[in-house]
Amino acid sequence: MFTMVTAHGQVPISENLRIEAEANVKQAETYEQQFEYNLASAHFSKAANYYWAHKNPNKASTLYERALEMSKKIENLNAQFILTTNIGLIAVDLENHDKAINQFESAAKVAQQLGRKSDVASSKINRANSLYEVNKLQQAIESLNEATTIAQEIGEPKLLRNAYSLYTKVYDKMGNRTESTNYFNLYTAISKKIQDEELKRREADANRIVMQAESKVTIVEAEKKATEKELAEKDIELFTKQRILEKAQQEAKEREMEIELLSAQSKLQTAEISRQKLMRNIYIFIIFAAVIIAGLMYYNYNEKKKANILLQNKNFEIRAQAEELEKLNSLKDKLFSIISHDLRSPIASLITLINLTEQGYLKEDGFKNVISELSKNVGYTSSLLENLLRWSQSQLKGTAVNTAIFNISEIISERFELLKNQAEAKSVSISFSIDSSINAFADKDMIELVLRNLTSNAIKFCNPYDKIEISAKHKNSSLEFCVADSGIGISSDVMNNLFGLNMYTSRGTQNEKGTGLGLILCKDFIELNGGHIWAESTLGKGSKFFFTIPSAMSITPPNFTIQKESIST
Repeated sequence: MFTMVTAHGQVPISENLRIEAEANVKQAETYEQQFEYNLASAHFSKAANYYWAHKNPNKASTLYERALEMSKKIENLNAQFILTTNIGLIAVDLENHDKAINQFESAAKVAQQLGRKSDVASSKINRANSLYEVNKLQQAIESLNEATTIAQEIGEPKLLRNAYSLYTKVYDKMGNRTESTNYFNLYTAISKKIQDEELKRREADANRIVMQAESKVTIVEAEKKATEKELAEKDIELFTKQRILEKAQQEAKEREMEIELLSAQSKLQTAEISRQKLMRNIYIFIIFAAVIIAGLMYYNYNEKKKANILLQNKNFEIRAQAEELEKLNSLKDKLFSIISHDLRSPIASLITLINLTEQGYLKEDGFKNVISELSKNVGYTSSLLENLLRWSQSQLKGTAVNTAIFNISEIISERFELLKNQAEAKSVSISFSIDSSINAFADKDMIELVLRNLTSNAIKFCNPYDKIEISAKHKNSSLEFCVADSGIGISSDVMNNLFGLNMYTSRGTQNEKGTGLGLILCKDFIELNGGHIWAESTLGKGSKFFFTIPSAMSITPPNFTIQKESIST
């Protein structure tokens, strides 16, 4: 619910960073004594960022307050807004909600001075959330009303979504179920609108990439034609020069004959000397001409050779661009197919159920009969959307890998409750064989998504009372994970296509649906983190999916103490 003003990547655990933070504090104090308040504020803020990221909120809050004091001296309103908001967020972490309320109110006033209505609305929502925590519900509603008015004025749907979500909680706490339901419906509607706009934007990006590829193909073809025309013109020019040289040789021979006829009347000795001189000059001219011709021919040969190499390179680029264009078109068609087919059906079912309930056609008994299947469809749709959005982002824009050290057993115990419920509903047992001291060095969110997808697939292809075991062990400088199940197994034909470029899917043991996105997304994320993924299976006896990622031991000295999770600030 709270809006973070500063945003940094996860901070690796390093003694060097702690020393750097202390150095920033000393430098800030030096600048304060020299009346360089802007630099002092910046260094206090850097040090505070470190302590906040490494779970020392009291120290961070103190340094942020010193930075705020410096910013006020030079009337730096932008810095005042950021620092005031961060102090409020730390107060929320420390459950000092009265201080948080005052800080967010101050942040709203500073944002008002800056004319940044979006930040004013964000601060009002933060303040309302703290008021909610201390049961000042009417004041929370008033703050939300102000934020909602501003968000509607500037057209910020994400701020409206946050406000509607908090309205739902406040009215629910007040016992006003009608208003709580109304705002929940508004929150649901605007969330869907935001998702639809995001999908449209990504579709537009895909179309733009296709158009750019087509434009590049046109340019390359034009360059190819221009090169061929230039070579043809050079061939004509060389032919013309050769004809001129032949004509010059012919004229030289004719002049030689004229000279011989004129000198025939002179003395024999003089005529012989003259003839020898003339022949010498002719030989020199012929040799010179031959050298020129050879040089022209050699130059033309090199030019043709360069042109051929250029044409080969251009043809290779054209083929590569055509293949990339074909992949993009295939990707776009597959995404449209998934969106139009697999998302439309569950959403249409939900809308139909709501309409029947509102019109009174569906009673309690009928509702109970369809709610189980509808719940499965909605759960599948949620999982599909997450995989679809993450995979589309990695394919169309590229995905940044935020590597950090994290504990493996924590993401298993904290994030897999939903999968346990899914397994229990199918009477499938899940066990974990992971040492609590094992730490990885990778993108935590990506690895969590990979484990969730592989475990969900294992549940999908298990029969009732089958077993799933998730294990991890050190292997050289890497960690090797295994998700093993005793389900129906995979045929050799299917195994050959599991991690290919084409999406492959099949129904589960209880007719569960899939899209084929999960394993492709797993392969992309594991390779982005420097590992590899493979599978082993025996039809009718179960399957094992393996993947490797770097271990924290490969980057951490032996005498370091590993912090299990770093915080993004």
